Amino acid sequence: MQSESILLANYKETGKEGKQRIEEIVQKLNEHPYNNQSSIEMMTKLYLYENSIGLGAMVTFIGLYLGIIFLISSAAILALKELSESTDNKERFRMLRKIGASEKMIHKALFLQIAIFFLFPLLIALIHSVFGIMFCNYILETFGNEKLLESIIMTAIFLVLIYGGYFLITYLCSKNIIKEK
Repeated sequence: MQSESILLANYKETGKEGKQRIEEIVQKLNEHPYNNQSSIEMMTKLYLYENSIGLGAMVTFIGLYLGIIFLISSAAILALKELSESTDNKERFRMLRKIGASEKMIHKALFLQIAIFFLFPLLIALIHSVFGIMFCNYILETFGNEKLLESIIMTAIFLVLIYGGYFLITYLCSKNIIKEK
């Protein structure tokens, strides 16, 4: 058992060099008459570990692809909904100007309205993601989760760029829609 954990640790850490070292150790184990069954089990574990890396990459790609598609779709729907509301609220903003609200106050109100509209779905998604990451971490322990933090950071950057971009474009377009002519 101890030799199995040493072999797996070498395999995970050093890649090609570790694989060669493991093969040498397995050769030595094969020469010993009492360890034949143990070396077969070890080779099976290594084979399964090697194949699980490809499966993990495929699952990650599909997850990222679907996640980005859903993110873009939901942000686009939110943006279109808010832009159509801005068109409908054009008269209300005109009334605010007539009663003495400054442009700065109107832009701040518009910004807060759009921020709240975009923030609630984002908060629900973040809460869902925490539990999803905990579940995926449990699943990925079999595949090896060495670079999980890097994946989370990269995904967060994509989220901020895409979702934040839609938010900013929606705000700027809404500001132009309600602008006094």
